[in-house]
Amino acid sequence: MMIEKTGLSRFDLLLVSLQIALLLGIFLFKTAFVNLKNLEQCEPIPKAFIKKFLIENTRCVKLIKVILMRGLKMKASIDCVHCYLKQAVNCMSIAGIDEDKQYPVLFNIMDNVKTMDRQRTPAENSTEMLINLYQMINSNDPYKEIKQRLNTLGLDLYPKLKAYINKSDNKLYDALKIAASGNIIDLGISRDFDINASLEHSLSEGFSKDDYDRFIDKLNRVDHVVIVGDNAGEIVFDKLLVEELNKKGKKVIYIVKGGPILNDATMEDAIQVGMDTITEVITTGSNYLGVPLNKVAPKIVTLLADSGLVISKGQANFESLEHEELARDRVFFLLKIKCPWVGTTAGANFGDVVFFVR
Repeated sequence: MMIEKTGLSRFDLLLVSLQIALLLGIFLFKTAFVNLKNLEQCEPIPKAFIKKFLIENTRCVKLIKVILMRGLKMKASIDCVHCYLKQAVNCMSIAGIDEDKQYPVLFNIMDNVKTMDRQRTPAENSTEMLINLYQMINSNDPYKEIKQRLNTLGLDLYPKLKAYINKSDNKLYDALKIAASGNIIDLGISRDFDINASLEHSLSEGFSKDDYDRFIDKLNRVDHVVIVGDNAGEIVFDKLLVEELNKKGKKVIYIVKGGPILNDATMEDAIQVGMDTITEVITTGSNYLGVPLNKVAPKIVTLLADSGLVISKGQANFESLEHEELARDRVFFLLKIKCPWVGTTAGANFGDVVFFVR
């Protein structure tokens, strides 16, 4: 079994703990012995001994660093339970399932929710609930048609948004705001959204948490940027951001889901909106919400770990990455806070639009 906060096995952690205890015991014994023999001239611990300790126990020190640096994972809360059920109802309604037929399915989902692991992120639990739901309603992609309509909506707005950016004094900054406004297009919990109101709020109010200066500093020191995409429709808004990054000479790699889940963008959506014509598009190799490192393709983990700058869109990606060591000081989270529990974890208020790095 793996410890999710560290990625280390229980045996590995036990072995490291015993090794640390033994080494520290020897360290303290030697120090005490020296001081007992020299009571009148107690000397500080020799620097050479400390250096030798660190060099000879490099693996031990590295593992200690991993344990200490790894953040606390965002776990599911009691408030997540009704959201799981709301997601299920919304999904069945969008799929055109008759209300009378929804009840037995929902009751089965309730039994499924009872067994969910509260130590996992809400995104992980939601994914497994939705996979079961898709099987029960016999639909591989109940959001397929609505995703196509959302992409068309985004493409209809694209010329107007492109014109706005072209007139901007800070094109990249406004492209980030527009990309964030598109994050309102999330049909997991709510089937209603006002994209114009979201655009107005993002462009006028800006980010309540804003690490844009740190982002620019990082951007100036890298030659490529990874964007972890979120939803269909929203992907059109991200296209404007990709174009601005391309103008600055940056190669962009855009990540979409490896399979259908809710209204998250897949390769099919990337092709529909033309994202594949302006940048490299790859998939997570998984249909899990977010990018849980134990579920996505190994090449995605390697890409995220090796990239100097990553933009993570949306709540599910935030939930799965914010506690990871590889996210520190290089994964910038760009999202609208649509859940109070996510807001608490992010240090922001419900409804805020944020752009920040851990």
